[in-house]
Order: sequence, then C-alpha cells, then structure tokens
Amino acid sequence: MRAKLSERGLTVLLAAITAAGPVSLGIYMPVLPLARADFHVSVAAASMTVTAALVAYAIGLFAYGPLSDRYGRRPVILTGLTVYLVGVLLALLATSIGMLTVARVIAALGTSAGVTVARAVLGDLYAREHMATRLATISMVMSIASALSPALGGVLGDLVGWRIIFAIQVVLAVVVGLAALRWLPETLSHGDGRRADGVLRASARLAKDRAFIGFAVQTSVLYAIFFVFVSLVPYIFRNLGRSSAEYGSWYVLLAFSYFCGNWYTTRHSFRMGLDRLISTGIWIQAVGAVLGAALAWFGLWQPIFIFFPWFLIAFAQGLTLPNLTAAGVGRSTANAGAASGMLGFGQQIIGALAVQGMANADTKTPIAVTTFIAGGALLGATIWWLTPLHTRMPPTHPLPPR
Repeated sequence: MRAKLSERGLTVLLAAITAAGPVSLGIYMPVLPLARADFHVSVAAASMTVTAALVAYAIGLFAYGPLSDRYGRRPVILTGLTVYLVGVLLALLATSIGMLTVARVIAALGTSAGVTVARAVLGDLYAREHMATRLATISMVMSIASALSPALGGVLGDLVGWRIIFAIQVVLAVVVGLAALRWLPETLSHGDGRRADGVLRASARLAKDRAFIGFAVQTSVLYAIFFVFVSLVPYIFRNLGRSSAEYGSWYVLLAFSYFCGNWYTTRHSFRMGLDRLISTGIWIQAVGAVLGAALAWFGLWQPIFIFFPWFLIAFAQGLTLPNLTAAGVGRSTANAGAASGMLGFGQQIIGALAVQGMANADTKTPIAVTTFIAGGALLGATIWWLTPLHTRMPPTHPLPPR
C-alpha cells in the first residue's frame, strides 16, 4: 500500500519529478564544450545533442499529456522515469557523438513525462489561481536544483570530465523513481479523458482556442530566448577565456533571480491577478533583453554585463511562466494532460528551432545571442500588447481546490 502524502509532501515530490528535465539540461550545458572537444566535432554537431533532445522532449510532452488523460498520471510518470534512467546510462557509456545524441534523446523522452504530467496533477487538484501558486512553489524548489546543477556540472566537468554529470543523473533517476513508486498518488478521476476520442476532442478544442494559443505563444518565446542563452553562452565564455566553472557560478545568481520571481508569484497571485503578473513579467523581460543587447553592442563583454540583464529576465520569467502555464492548463481542466502537453510541445519545438538556428551564430562575442534574445522578447511583448484583454485572459469562475 502506498503511503499518503500531505499537500506539501506532494508538492515536493512533484518538484523533484519535474526537476529531472531542467537539471538534465542545466548540468550538461557547461560541459558541452568538453564533450565536443573529446569527440572532435563541430559546434553544430555538438549542438545536435541539445537540439535533438529538445525535439524529443517536445514530442514527449505532446504525447504524455494525452496518455496521462487516457491511462492515468501515476503509470505515465513511472514509465517516464524508467526511460530517463535508460537514457542517462547510455549517455554515461557513449563512445561517439552520435551515441551521445541518441542517449540524450532517450533521456529527454523520459524527463518530459514528469514535466507535463506534474502540471496535469495540479490541474486535477486546483483551480487556476491555486494552481499558479503551486506551480510557483514547485518552480522555487526546482530553481534551487537548477541553480546548483550548472555550477556542479561546470566544476566537476573541469575536474573529472564530462561523463561524471551522467553518473550523477543515474543516481537522481533511481532516487526519484523509487520515491515516486512509493508515494505518488493517482489523481485522475473526472472528465472524458479516459476515452481516446475525448482526448482528441479536447486537443482540437484547445487548438482553436485563441486564449490558449496566446498563452502557448508567450511560453514559447520565453523558452526560445532561455534555451539560446544557456546553449550558446558557455561557448562565449570559453571564447572569452572563461571556464565552465565560472559560467556555472554566474548561473547560480540567475537561478536565484528566477526563484525570487516565483516567490513573488506565490505571495501576490491572488491580489494582483494572473493577467497583471504576466503583463508585468513580459515587459520586464523586454527591458532586460534590450539592455543586454545594448551592453553587448557597446563592447561590454565581461560576465557581469552578460548576466546582469538576465537577472531582470529571469525574475520576469519567474513571474510569467507559472501564471501562463496555469492559465493555459486551466482552459481545459477535464483534460489537463492534453493542455499541458500542447503547451510543452510548443515551448520545446520553438526552443529547439531557435537553438539550432543560432548554432552557427558568432560566439566570439555576445552580440549575436543578445540581439536574438532582444528581438524575441520584444516580439512577445508586442503580441501581448496587441492581444485584447478579453482574449488573452478570459474571465473565469475560480473553483476551490478539490
């Protein structure tokens, strides 16, 4: 018999399950140049280990959401954690860049289950505003892990080698998997989700929902600029004579800023409302991105000038992401898995395209990367500003947590 978790305990468990994906990316990015040098391949070839994983992650997000509506949350999460374990074991033993890419794809397919289905679990239990606060709480726990993972990956990569980061992930997959097996409950108990045609109908409705599409566009912009930053800035650091460990140390401060944005959301989501928090975050993100591009164009390439604008952007994303996700999933509470999966699919596909599109950009300076980020942030802000209020945030009647 499975032990019953408290609400706080379930939040921590879901945070651990969800963190596998960001940790897998964060701990790998600082050592990516080391893996590239070890296999003697180009930047574009090494970037495929990121791009292919992001595409696989997107496919997993799209598939696991409806599957969890059909078969339940618990079995899908447990399956994903098992696939993740297989992937990181293969990555640990990789003998070529091709094998490493395949292993990263398998691991990404596994971690995507936790991200999308954890959101669906919250959608099963809470109304929109309550869900936003829970998502922000999970993001706060995740941000600690995400902050430590690049620093840990950078230091251990320089000291031991890039393979150590996959040994750490093997341990993570085993520990989280056993905890989920022991304590994760099944929360799906309503709606037409257990019928495949019901899931398809829900997905079709969401694809025609202007409000849902608006939330999906904004989260996709957010992920695109974030993935480009974390994928290419490690190369910029090395080209400027900086180490992987130094990049990881700066990333800790960035993650702390994101943590602060999440914390602010947990304290003020009910008072300010989702639309106001999202709007504030989108405009702060745009200001930070433009500032970063301006500093780069003026030749200020020291780490403080690369990361300081991202303190603003990370705080802004901490405000927007939980609220955008809650608002999007809240558009189809009876099929929260499908809504979560479609949101995640868009995020990862756009992010993957952005990373691969920028793979051949100049990384000798931060100019190209910061210019792309500024353009993306301004595009997102413009779309949000031009979207009518009643479309981007239609009125709802919040329900108490179930």
